[in-house]
Amino acid sequence: MKNPWIRPLQLCIGAAVLGMAGLATAQPGPGPDGTPPPPPAAEKAKPHHHHKKHAEHKGPAKRGYDRRDPAQHEAAAVQEQSRRGGVQSGDNFQRNAVARCDVFKNEGDRRSCVERVKDGQVSGSVEGGGVLREYTEQVPVRQ
Repeated sequence: MKNPWIRPLQLCIGAAVLGMAGLATAQPGPGPDGTPPPPPAAEKAKPHHHHKKHAEHKGPAKRGYDRRDPAQHEAAAVQEQSRRGGVQSGDNFQRNAVARCDVFKNEGDRRSCVERVKDGQVSGSVEGGGVLREYTEQVPVRQ
């Protein structure tokens, strides 16, 4: 009586032996004078400036700012923007907020948007995860 698992086992062992033989022959041997073969081209083309990578930093870290601190990064960005003359006043922000309400086609929706921007109750903070604007409007029931 034959075992049903003998044939698959023979096939697996044969495949493993052939695989090992293929791997063994794929290895380059030493040259005719006994020197080892040259390394592949990918290993030769390494850049020579990696040792300087962490020694020279440019930008905020070089000027004494900690890049990991977002508050310092933001303050430095605002200071740089003010030097260029690009910091906007609060009045300009208010005009931009009202201008964003122009997207509404319905006059009632546009008026509600403007009221939310101007008179909405503000709670929360950017530091706390966001600023919430609350606006309550009484809408008459249509009959």
